[in-house]
Amino acid sequence: MTRSFSIIIPTYNRPKLLQRAVHSALAACPDGAEIIVVDDRSDTAESALSDVISDQRLTVLTNPGVKGAAGARNAGAQVATGQILLFFDDDDTLIADYPGRVLAAAQSEASFGFSARMRVKDRHEETERRPDLPAGMLPNDTPLSAKLAAFSAGYWVRRNAFFKVGGVAPDQVNDEDTDLCCRLYAQGHSAWYDPVPGCAVHSGYDTNETTAPQLTQSTDPAAMVACYVRTFERHASGFKSRPADHWFLLRRALRVAARTGVDDGARQLLQGLRPRSLQIKGWLFWQMKKAGQLLR
Repeated sequence: MTRSFSIIIPTYNRPKLLQRAVHSALAACPDGAEIIVVDDRSDTAESALSDVISDQRLTVLTNPGVKGAAGARNAGAQVATGQILLFFDDDDTLIADYPGRVLAAAQSEASFGFSARMRVKDRHEETERRPDLPAGMLPNDTPLSAKLAAFSAGYWVRRNAFFKVGGVAPDQVNDEDTDLCCRLYAQGHSAWYDPVPGCAVHSGYDTNETTAPQLTQSTDPAAMVACYVRTFERHASGFKSRPADHWFLLRRALRVAARTGVDDGARQLLQGLRPRSLQIKGWLFWQMKKAGQLLR
């Protein structure tokens, strides 16, 4: 059965959080849509969802491919029948009217899109909007720094565009969302921005209730820096004609290296930079950020 819309939720050993996420997705799921939960080989998803497992809109599968969130998202996309894929994390909740807003946005020429986010911590809600972005289709000359989107920001993409650019890079345990955005923009795809939150991003939850902490808190610093360096190296040539975007990608990799203290990653990146003036500029930026960390 072909459906118009697929919500893809990767999960790993977070049954209580997954229950909340899936219940919110079921409440928001429009007619003719499906929800695909991809268990990244933790074997907790089916038991966690025993109360809704019979719902015809819900499919639960075990990730058969590359382990990790990227591989799980790709596995969900492979079996999805929807023309629109909405990626959604298992520790967040979906805002009820967002799928309808996405379907309306998909009537445009945009290939993918994202929304503002609602952050929730200790029952306090705060909306994160981007005042530098207009609502609707984003102009092609919008700075890259303003139009990158995380998977937790209501990230949706047309299925054909997703596979045309190769899906989520499985070697990116971090920064995979930026890498995907860069590939979409580099190939001429346009994005849509919704200033009304599509997802509620929850933080500060009790990690004693799960064996899988938030990804950004658990990734090895060297592996994290390697992902940011790869994002720059893979897309540097594609954005070289836009110096501000090229410099932005370089800065973000050097900033993460400085923050985590992974000097080898920064040195490796800087050694390969050309022209020499960019190498010097990058080195000065890295040293400035390292000094800032020492002053904290």
